Amino acid sequence: MIRDIQDYWNGQEKPRIKKVAEAFGIAPPTAKKYIFMTQEDIDSLGHPANYKKRESSMNAWLNIIYKMMLDGCSNETIYFYIKRQHDYKESDKKLAKYIYLIGKNNFPDRTPFNAKTTMEWVLPPGVTVISRMDLLKYILTCNPKTKRDSVIGEYIGQIKSLYPAIEKVETMFKEFHSLLMGSNEEKLDEYLEKYGTSEIEPFCNGIKKDITPVKNAISLSVSSGFVEGNNNKFKVLKRIVYGRSGFVNLEKKCKLAFLSKGQDFSLTALL
Repeated sequence: MIRDIQDYWNGQEKPRIKKVAEAFGIAPPTAKKYIFMTQEDIDSLGHPANYKKRESSMNAWLNIIYKMMLDGCSNETIYFYIKRQHDYKESDKKLAKYIYLIGKNNFPDRTPFNAKTTMEWVLPPGVTVISRMDLLKYILTCNPKTKRDSVIGEYIGQIKSLYPAIEKVETMFKEFHSLLMGSNEEKLDEYLEKYGTSEIEPFCNGIKKDITPVKNAISLSVSSGFVEGNNNKFKVLKRIVYGRSGFVNLEKKCKLAFLSKGQDFSLTALL
């Protein structure tokens, strides 16, 4: 192949390394190396140098790992067998690494080894794990009929003392929930003034931009959930079908589907 590449190079009027690489399907640096190799360099490829193998503390165990894999022993069997040998003084991590690499390089169909699967991970006695999601659910539950986690309830005092942010989040949420479920809309202004420069500033700014519906929801006894739900559904459909078309153009487009059937229909008048 090297001689073919050199002949191809010499046969070109304007030789280019990139063109040679594309013709033979090799990388440009490899093509450049092959093009300028001497006959002596080519002959030396038939006699590769035997480099001295690097000494490693695991050298004594590599052949054992390989032969046990060849005999069909599982990764776990090899791992625990070598660990129990009195002569083995290396770390468990290094042993697991070599089992993984020897299996990967010599037995492609073999399942890769992971030492974590050889043991069961359990919590120490007396340790209780409370996830952030469960904690958030606990502090944001306002309905007294809803049963809350008893384990979190046992430790909530200690958690709040260690993490003051939790109590702050609970206070912010429950204050807003209380004023929203109440009937005094002036409390909303007090809330926005109190927390307008806090961590929930974007939330407060969002309410200020459309504060009238929120105040109406607080002061009025009638719920507008049904109306708002249908409005939102209509807006979603409008965006899907007509994009960001204004309501005037939307009206014309909707009417166009039916007006064409009328006798006095005029497209020019519609436009």
